[in-house]
Amino acid sequence: MANQEHLNNLIKQFTEGNISREDYAVLMAYLKDAKDDDEVYIAMDGVWAPSDKEEHHTAAEMNALYSKLINDKAFKKSPAVKLWPRLAAAASVLVLLSIGLLLYTSNKQAANHQQAVHKSDINPGRNTATLTLANGKHVNLSDAKTGVVIDMSGLTYNDGTEIKELVKDEAFLMVATPRGGTYQVRLPDGTNVWLNALSTIKFPTTFSKLKQRRVELIGEAYFEVQKNVARPFIVTSAKQEVEVLGTHFNINSYADEHSIKTTLLEGSVKVSALNSSVSSYLKPGMQSTFSSSGIKVQQLEDAEDAISWKSGYFTFNREDLDQLMRKVSRWYDVNVIYNDEAIKTIPFSGTITRFAQVSELLTMLELTGKVKFKIDGRNIIANKK
Repeated sequence: MANQEHLNNLIKQFTEGNISREDYAVLMAYLKDAKDDDEVYIAMDGVWAPSDKEEHHTAAEMNALYSKLINDKAFKKSPAVKLWPRLAAAASVLVLLSIGLLLYTSNKQAANHQQAVHKSDINPGRNTATLTLANGKHVNLSDAKTGVVIDMSGLTYNDGTEIKELVKDEAFLMVATPRGGTYQVRLPDGTNVWLNALSTIKFPTTFSKLKQRRVELIGEAYFEVQKNVARPFIVTSAKQEVEVLGTHFNINSYADEHSIKTTLLEGSVKVSALNSSVSSYLKPGMQSTFSSSGIKVQQLEDAEDAISWKSGYFTFNREDLDQLMRKVSRWYDVNVIYNDEAIKTIPFSGTITRFAQVSELLTMLELTGKVKFKIDGRNIIANKK
């Protein structure tokens, strides 16, 4: 591959829109001959990073520019454009998806292409949840709000708006999100919880008379636990239990997944199998996987990926299409139908906003040249391309 400075200059010309067709062909040849993506990303970062700061762009921004490079419409007749499927296959179908890419491709040509491929569309999820009181009454929480605060003095939304419902001392409450829903919950001890789609958390209205702050989780949630040495915070999910004093962590315990994943961002936690002596301690950046074979712990390259959903993104790290589409199914409230079972195991990596319409996400996946989708009502039909 040519020297890094030459590559930097070509990418700079490309981003500024003054690259010649000849230099574009040279740039595509560089990409084609690259043994891995690192040299290209270094060049992109060198072009974009401010000269007076040691600041690098996010992976999403890098992915967006990379995708722009290899999908540029102005050079669509160039043979080099065929590079993308080749690179995808060579990298086990590495798909670089991002909100930036959506912005880059939001011109009329891309919009017309998207409309032609997906004639119908489905909106993303939103803030919506149901609060169930101790007497069994269901309260539909406002879609216009983002969270609810549970306190013995009363119920309010996180913007201070009062909810005119009473809670009884020590009674259990439950907050549940449907498919296509997300919501924040502040527990009576000040702990903040973000519920992902199709998730439920059950908890008492007060922890003041209890030795432990115990809650039950179904689905996925991110916790920022208020520290209290006298009262450990315990999360029970399926056959797993997580014990903490004060920390930030994420638990993914959906029934349709093959395992429960606990990711620690800050502090420390103890992950245990219920009714068993099997347990493991996690340090920041670690993730445990609990399954029928026990508890396995690994150090993650970027633990923030596990909570990207909380910030409004899908992040895939070599996830099978089937696993990826389960996330899509829960967030967009859709059913996924495979006409070819073999495509379920195709791995994908990348980041894309959760607030795009589903057709935009599907279009990004289709750029690999490996899969194609059809939207039929609330069904997404997946085929081999």
